[in-house]
Amino acid sequence: MLSLLPVGAVFYYVYSKDRDPEPPSTLGFAFLWGCLSVIPAMLAEIAFESENIAIEVFLNVALVEESVKLAALMLYIWKHADFKDSFDAIVYSVTVSLGFAAIENILYVFRGGIMVAVMRALLSIPGHASFAILMGLFFAKAKHHSYYGRRQQQYLNLFLALLTATTAHGIYDYLAVSSSENDLSFWWMIGFVVILDAVCFVIVHKESKKDRPMVSDDF
Repeated sequence: MLSLLPVGAVFYYVYSKDRDPEPPSTLGFAFLWGCLSVIPAMLAEIAFESENIAIEVFLNVALVEESVKLAALMLYIWKHADFKDSFDAIVYSVTVSLGFAAIENILYVFRGGIMVAVMRALLSIPGHASFAILMGLFFAKAKHHSYYGRRQQQYLNLFLALLTATTAHGIYDYLAVSSSENDLSFWWMIGFVVILDAVCFVIVHKESKKDRPMVSDDF
């Protein structure tokens, strides 16, 4: 319950902002894809574990985890009939990411107990959602360009979707790891999460208000 309640709360907030709500079945399968994406991420992280903190958090954790989430979006959502409006990209990106976060959270909380559950509810779960919002923002633009056959813009925005999510994820993880040895890093991490969440709150608010069809020229 402690592992899943924050996941449900964050999902409900983003879902409630969608003026044309997505079908529960499609969202359920997107969540399941997110859950399953934990498996290749764990295998890759074990195989390529590094003692260098920067390499470990930015490449072996952040890049790997955001890559499998983007892969899930590409494999299941990209050509799905329900993916037709710009805000859908954020909703599905957050849903996949929260599926991943739910499994990760259960594993961490079983090992770490109530304090870990509280900290992850306040920091990690909103963090995963924020990374997904950044990814969804560019994922929508990529899909829009694909309708018009603009391959260069499509691939650029897919790259930006991965880059922004990975960078934000990597910075968060780096500060989280550093905070165990440095109190100042802990406060830097808190500040980073507050700013990131605030930025993503604004993105969700603005994008939900100007939600438009993918084939619209108003992008």
